[in-house]
Amino acid sequence: EHPEFDFVEMLRGERTEMYYMPQARPLPRELTTERWAADRAVEQIAIADDRPYFGFISFVGPHPPLAPPRPFNRMYDPDRMPNPIRGEPATDHMDEQIPWMNYAIWAEEISDPHARVLKARYYGEISHIDACLGRILDAVEARPDAANTLICFFSDHGDHLGDHHAWQKESFFEAACHIPFILSWPARLPTDERRQELVCLTDLFGLATTAAGQPDLRDGVDLLGIIAGQARPREMLIGYYGEPGTPLFKIMVRDEEWKYIYIANGGREQLFNLSDDPLELHNRAGERPQVRRKMYAQAVAACNHPGVADALDGDLLRAFDYRPRQRERIYQFDRSRGITGFPHHPQEVLTPHGL
Repeated sequence: EHPEFDFVEMLRGERTEMYYMPQARPLPRELTTERWAADRAVEQIAIADDRPYFGFISFVGPHPPLAPPRPFNRMYDPDRMPNPIRGEPATDHMDEQIPWMNYAIWAEEISDPHARVLKARYYGEISHIDACLGRILDAVEARPDAANTLICFFSDHGDHLGDHHAWQKESFFEAACHIPFILSWPARLPTDERRQELVCLTDLFGLATTAAGQPDLRDGVDLLGIIAGQARPREMLIGYYGEPGTPLFKIMVRDEEWKYIYIANGGREQLFNLSDDPLELHNRAGERPQVRRKMYAQAVAACNHPGVADALDGDLLRAFDYRPRQRERIYQFDRSRGITGFPHHPQEVLTPHGL
């Protein structure tokens, strides 16, 4: 360990109660972690080598604390940002993970003006990363094999940014789980095409192996085959969250029109028509029993596999008596040091650093 470099951890801003407070990035854009990752990728791509190559570049952002470097911190006017989209609290907070997370990250009382500033900073972080990606793409295009290079851009999750009275992630609302998935392969794929097939991150492994000539789909579908019209797209998409067999478990079933969510805590259900209600404001579970029963059965079938079977109680999804989840704050100070709270006595904070 190198305590003299502890300050580097805070260059993205402070967490804890500052997690969803707009902050300034003290580093210029040339010295951010995003730029560092892009520069290292450019160095590798520029190496003259005729062999096939594979690269993976990861950026932490956009992610709180929201502190884009200059000039991206003022690229977007908060007063031109839309307010969060909210439904009835009974629908938005049926999944108790949302109010629990809001409280944990000190975001339960964010006002609309505050939310607009955060959204502007979030967009600024996206634009900073976009500029870094541009450097990587320029390096790819400078190579003689650029046209035969497959590029996939994706994310792990989104951020609610106040939609559905929610911040952070860990729900099945579109803001959290509908992510970018962009492919480019000039020699093989059409350009400027937007498609509606259901895809997910489990398709990445099969995408890479198929492109390399050694197809192995595992839990995914054949994306290249689907684009070429030679493979069938999935008819529905399944998502799990939490440990099966516990009140924290929930499952999503989605097709082109409907999204069904089952929450084990209380055995509660949500059903959204994504065609008529893309903002997911109206729970139709009580209005469309046939659709609900069909997707419930699909959820049961999806859980009838090793590793997920504990989510079942016989032929049904396991339901627990509803219990409110105990809320607690998340503290993250000096993260690599494992300090996650406040001392019993103020003087104790001086001891670990020898002050």
